[in-house]
Amino acid sequence: MLAIALAFPVTPAVRADRPPDWCGSGPGLRAGALPPVVDLRECDLRGKLIKGVNGVAAVVPRDGGSVVAHMLHRHEASDLEIRVDAEARTATITENRIALPGGRPREVRTTSGGCSDKAYKLGTSKWRRGTAISWHYHRGTVKDSGLGARRAAKAVRRGVSGAVGGRTDCVGGSKSFRPKPDIRQRYAGTTGARPNIGGAGDCGDRDGTNSFGWTDLSSMEADALAVTCLWHVGGTTQESDLALQTRGKRWWTPRVPRRGGPQPIPGCPSGRYEAVSVTTHEMLHALGLQHIEGTRHENLSMSPFVRPCDDRAATLGKGDHRGLIKLYGAR
Repeated sequence: MLAIALAFPVTPAVRADRPPDWCGSGPGLRAGALPPVVDLRECDLRGKLIKGVNGVAAVVPRDGGSVVAHMLHRHEASDLEIRVDAEARTATITENRIALPGGRPREVRTTSGGCSDKAYKLGTSKWRRGTAISWHYHRGTVKDSGLGARRAAKAVRRGVSGAVGGRTDCVGGSKSFRPKPDIRQRYAGTTGARPNIGGAGDCGDRDGTNSFGWTDLSSMEADALAVTCLWHVGGTTQESDLALQTRGKRWWTPRVPRRGGPQPIPGCPSGRYEAVSVTTHEMLHALGLQHIEGTRHENLSMSPFVRPCDDRAATLGKGDHRGLIKLYGAR
């Protein structure tokens, strides 16, 4: 993990006559190439694109807020956070890459490991407790997803509701963990506004709409599946967007959700990715959970590894639920 502390005044900065060479004249800067401290009188980062490891990127908010980008790949994940402290006039940029050791494929296991695994990792922001997150579904390029339009929409809605509601197959006689976290979701219908995520998977400026759906991310890393962006002020999340990649990816979901059992899903066409699982994982990011590293945690929804026809993340493990309760308390 690489952490870089940056001096970040939120009031307009007075530029020096000649910016340093590392500041650059273009829109993009690599996080690893920045000095430990950036004075905006030398290089105003607001509105600039910061590029992290393995394709993850985000635009520094112009409004003094912060942004977090999560990119899920087939066998790894990459994260980038630009956290602004308006009072201290600083920003911290943190980039992280989690790779599966040696490209080892995820093992076929039952869900029992996730049901006993208590591990979780929290991000730096969350929605206000008791909030009903209002979100819109973006059809976008669903025609290229490999799913029918109705089935694709249902998969996204089920992934969002399952993450928020703590859906699990770990509790006998119940479809959800108890207690439920004190956070809700409200489906607000469809929107033509695509998620504020560029073609390379980069988080742009927020627009006030939580948009989740299907997008052709034309120049994103070839093995990347999805991107989630969330914008926050202080520790309070203001907006989140979620994009599922359709370029070069084919998706699938069972018509009747299963409860437990070994992976992969019987009947899943070769090479397809399970839409409910990936949406559930990304929605947990939007709620404030981070990837949990280590192959011993690979049965949790927040494991950063996914393979074709793997629906394990569609149901939360014990650690995923404990993380949500830590963030939001019980209803």
